[in-house]
Amino acid sequence: MCLFLQVRLVEEETRQIKRPQRGYVRSVVGIEWEGRREEDEDDDSWQQTVNVTCSASNAIGRQTHTDTRMFNLERVRPADVRGEQEDEANDNQAGAGYCGRYTGNICRGQLSNPASVWYNISSNDQTGGWLNEQLVHGLWEEVVNTLREPCKSAAKKLLCLYAFPECHLDEDGFARKLPLCYEDCMATRQLFCVDDWAQLESNKQRGFYLGSRGHFRLPKCEKLPRIGSRSFFMSSSHGGSKYGQDPPSCSRGHLTQLVPAEVTTSCIKGRGRFYQGNVSVTRDGIACQRWDAQEPHSHNRPPLNIFPEMQGAENFCRNAGGEEPRPWCYTTDPLVRWQPCDIPQCGHSEVEVTLLPMEATFTPGFVLLLAGVGFLSLLIFLLFLLLCQRALKHKQGYQLPSLQKESIDLQKLRDNSTYQCVGARIDPSLEKLEYPRNDIIYIRDIGQGAFGRVFQAKAPNLVKGEACTIVAVKTLKEEADDEMCANFEKEACLLAELDHPNIIGLLGVCAVGKPMCLLLEFMELGDLRQYLRSCCPSNYIAMPESSGSSNDFKDVKLNAADLTSMGRQIADGMVYLSQRGFVHRDLATRNCLVSSNGPPSSGGGVTVKIADFGLSQRVHWQQYYYTGTDNDAIPIRWMPLESIIFNRYTTSSDVWAFGVCLWEIFSYAQQPYQGMSHEEVVRYLQTGGMLQPPAHASCAIYAVMRSCWHSAASERPTFVDLHDELVAIEEALCCQPRPASDPPPVHL
Repeated sequence: MCLFLQVRLVEEETRQIKRPQRGYVRSVVGIEWEGRREEDEDDDSWQQTVNVTCSASNAIGRQTHTDTRMFNLERVRPADVRGEQEDEANDNQAGAGYCGRYTGNICRGQLSNPASVWYNISSNDQTGGWLNEQLVHGLWEEVVNTLREPCKSAAKKLLCLYAFPECHLDEDGFARKLPLCYEDCMATRQLFCVDDWAQLESNKQRGFYLGSRGHFRLPKCEKLPRIGSRSFFMSSSHGGSKYGQDPPSCSRGHLTQLVPAEVTTSCIKGRGRFYQGNVSVTRDGIACQRWDAQEPHSHNRPPLNIFPEMQGAENFCRNAGGEEPRPWCYTTDPLVRWQPCDIPQCGHSEVEVTLLPMEATFTPGFVLLLAGVGFLSLLIFLLFLLLCQRALKHKQGYQLPSLQKESIDLQKLRDNSTYQCVGARIDPSLEKLEYPRNDIIYIRDIGQGAFGRVFQAKAPNLVKGEACTIVAVKTLKEEADDEMCANFEKEACLLAELDHPNIIGLLGVCAVGKPMCLLLEFMELGDLRQYLRSCCPSNYIAMPESSGSSNDFKDVKLNAADLTSMGRQIADGMVYLSQRGFVHRDLATRNCLVSSNGPPSSGGGVTVKIADFGLSQRVHWQQYYYTGTDNDAIPIRWMPLESIIFNRYTTSSDVWAFGVCLWEIFSYAQQPYQGMSHEEVVRYLQTGGMLQPPAHASCAIYAVMRSCWHSAASERPTFVDLHDELVAIEEALCCQPRPASDPPPVHL
């Protein structure tokens, strides 16, 4: 529990001390010096010290504590002289801030120390870095995504370290941010992004600025601290360091770091970035120019001390930063500026090969058994072919007379009323649901599904007791192949077997004629992902009437009980499916539909139903899992490792997907693992990583999510367990008064 203390600061001499900002563990005190001399205005090295007495009283415990300490004052320019020149200056001051874990998404994987980044509380952004997250996202879309490698990767790293610098505590326990490193900045400006950086500088000089830059400014590399230089932490009057060693001087991006395992001298690995050999002639035999020379070819490259691989390079072939496909050098021939060097690739013996462990099932005895069964099956197949061939010869032994050789005009034959040609029969489970397609009354298009067009319509006399029923009609595209037709009919047969309030209902089919149509329950609020995003707390804006969207989205605010109810309904539907041996394989908010139980003002709530069974399969109890085909589209971000690697789907893999679906609900339909590619997601899961707690999820809800993501499938809960836990959480929330705001984020 945090107790807010009323703090009173004693004035000394002519210094006026402002009240600190309340609500933080540490506050920044601004001091105005009334007796400031005019010559101090232009003195950047101006420093003073002040003794400050702080008296803190606890109104509850009736305790008072007083302490006096001496502080160093740093000169801050007045507000009227701040401008673009100060914005461009490197911001090395400590400022008012605190250290905390990075909880965003876009810079995940780019930060050197995400467990301790610096958040500014002296600016207008006092929301834990939310403003910087939005600015990074805007610059990502406006600039970074338009760059090419290697500039793109370097720009991502530098931008994230600028927005969320590494944070350390100084001698006095105050949070200090670490600026960018000189080496990373110079490498990006003069090597990785030389043309793009120059373009930004040129546009800035002409008064053209990036629209999404906000308070971000292009760093001045020359003013940044070097790696290993004396840190500003050491400026304390106490001297030394309580850490036992000098703290880091800057936030390292490791863009110039030497990888000892990749260093070679006689051959190159990959692009040969870390080649340290002594070859000094190009592929055409031209001698190399020294890297520190400007004759016969002048160049503007990063200083040699930026990249460790350039130390002692002299005139040897190098590829600093991996900018070229192989090591190269400037030549001593005035007519040939540069050429690559002829250095062989390292042999395969130096390439590390990681072998995946074989499953324990495939033992030598099991392999021999499979071979024996295969040989026996082949022998039986050959005997069957031999018997068929002999039977065919025996049948052909009886020859009809000349009738076989005479041509017959089929048009002259009389019709035989005994026989009648009939069309292809549909599955018996769908015959009772057949509905005349000509009775369907079109209303409007809804969208385009995987199988074809989806539209809203009215169907008279479809449901007993209803004169006209609003339905969603799912059609099969005319150019669908046989496999797609079979999958479409399979989904219809599956839906025909299901009857549950939290699973979309199949009301009718149009199988006679083309295209084949499914008449489904109409859920007026659309899919759950769209509904959640429209209800996001940062998006309380009524949708315009002209947009054609449902009015049910207007001013809808969801609390924790509403979100828990959605997850509980999905769990209820999955209990029904799992008990009948179905594996959904694609459980996500995009595949759940929502309808309203009444206006939001009346507390009607919503009904959530599981839909889109295109990937679903029935798993018999004799089988442990269902193995998909190579052509199946797989949702990587909703799958456990056993499904991604071995294409293995079970009820336990559906439980994992349910945990991700629950994460979507409490994050208002953010993309899981945002900012990561599919390959990065797989590597992240292999290292034991999991989704971070959403901002609107309580500890109990996040504990339910984590239980779904157990690496061992057998340790994950059943849907019955998940349903019971969510029911208990929902009942506890319903007994509490509705909160005025969303619950605080979970920090583990």
